[in-house]
Amino acid sequence: MAGCAHHQDTVDSLSDWYHSHQGGVISQQRPPPPGAHLPYPKIGLGPTGTPELPSPELREDITADLEAQRELNQRQDAIMGTMPTAADIPPIPTHPASNGGGQSASLAAADDGAQAGQAKGGSQPKSEQGMARQPEPTRDSSGQLVMPEVTQTVSDHPEAIPANLPQIADGPPRLPSVGGITLPDNAARDGLEAPAYHLATPDDGDPVHFLPGSDQIEEGEEDVVNTIVRERGNSFVIVNGYGNAATATAEGQTAALNLALLRTRTLSNMLQARGVPANRITVHAHAFGNGARIAIVR
Repeated sequence: MAGCAHHQDTVDSLSDWYHSHQGGVISQQRPPPPGAHLPYPKIGLGPTGTPELPSPELREDITADLEAQRELNQRQDAIMGTMPTAADIPPIPTHPASNGGGQSASLAAADDGAQAGQAKGGSQPKSEQGMARQPEPTRDSSGQLVMPEVTQTVSDHPEAIPANLPQIADGPPRLPSVGGITLPDNAARDGLEAPAYHLATPDDGDPVHFLPGSDQIEEGEEDVVNTIVRERGNSFVIVNGYGNAATATAEGQTAALNLALLRTRTLSNMLQARGVPANRITVHAHAFGNGARIAIVR
């Protein structure tokens, strides 16, 4: 038993000999892995409950978006092709002074055209490379820059100034008459008051927070739904869902509206489970915004 305790194979012996021959860090013993002397973790302390997952419809939308992005990347890669290498990039044209007076045909043509224009016009100075020099700024006697004079002129073109401007009427147009039947004018009725009701806007109501990118509400948000059910009486309930749109494109807003509709469905199911009739619930979906809101139409 004592002889087997120090047994080493031939490979191990050669490796140790090579490491000791090299010296340095490689010849030292390996440090123990982290936590080698700590007790094993207790498996029973892990989570036992099932995590809350988004609805199957939302998971299908996420999968479809990922597949569309993968296909788009593949099409773009096929269109662009392989990335160019250093061998595919043409050399940079050198300056005439550095290559013994040689010059490319394009630069020579540009210089010839610039010189011909200067000889024909004779009013604009040129630099050595054939480029037009900018005029010197105007300065006053004290050396300060003089700003150009600003004038206000009206264009003489007829399309700049519309000639036939529409005439603004003094009042609303009269209602038409069809076959001798005079339509009732609701604006002329006196003594009638508008209905005393208030339609909830998308910014009204109590907010309900959802998990990021999911149609599952956060823990403790059921109290908001319970409060609405307790205070509504026989009134209508309006549910506004928001889809957290991060872009103004049509694709981004479509995905955001899908998430907003799923969030309104979650709250509608919770309201119906607490006794609110389905014909008393109105839902609205919005692409921009966070979470959802529940409001009572008073």
